[in-house]
Amino acid sequence: MTIICGKCNQEMQEVELKEYEFEDGIILENVKAMRCPIGHVTFTEEQADVLEKRTEDIKTHSFRFIRSISKSARSMVIRIPADLAKHLEIDETSKVEMIPLGKKRFLVEVK
Repeated sequence: MTIICGKCNQEMQEVELKEYEFEDGIILENVKAMRCPIGHVTFTEEQADVLEKRTEDIKTHSFRFIRSISKSARSMVIRIPADLAKHLEIDETSKVEMIPLGKKRFLVEVK
């Protein structure tokens, strides 16, 4: 089945995206999608169903914690619960990258 891009009218090819944020704050890896030569991305119905299922699985099995912010000298500190640290295999020597995602959200990625 041939899929034509609705924006540029060129034929789309199936590709695998390294990362794709299907839902705000939930980044999926190795996502099958359709992409035109210009770079517009869309999904077939089957691909979208897979993305929805993967996103729901992450939501169902994700940890959620509410923590207070403390202050240490001039910096802010958020304590990481022991269960989460164990799950992420991190300790006090680990390095993380913090990426702002808007005014009320940021991503913390273990490096």
